Amino acid sequence: MMKSKILLPLLLLSLMACSGNKEEQKAMRMLGDARFALKHQHFAEARDSILSMRRQHPTALEARRQAILLLDSIEMAAAADSLKHAEGPEWERLNMKVKFYERKLQEDMKK
Repeated sequence: MMKSKILLPLLLLSLMACSGNKEEQKAMRMLGDARFALKHQHFAEARDSILSMRRQHPTALEARRQAILLLDSIEMAAAADSLKHAEGPEWERLNMKVKFYERKLQEDMKK
């Protein structure tokens, strides 16, 4: 009886760890999809992939940590791309946005 009281919680913990690992793997694949989309300048697709990953895999903590930096990179790249075609006040706004994300990424990478 005592063995079952000890073994059951250990079994449950190991099952949870395996499930978490699968969640992390699935989330990392979605993160890879977002990186691929960013590389090909499909900013909305990259952003959507990260937002979907967050909803579908809330316990994939490492993937979510990496997604914070990647989402900042996506936002910065999208603003920089739009900056090429902007003028006047729109250029000023986008330029400020690019600078914001550059500083934010530097701060996030320190953590």
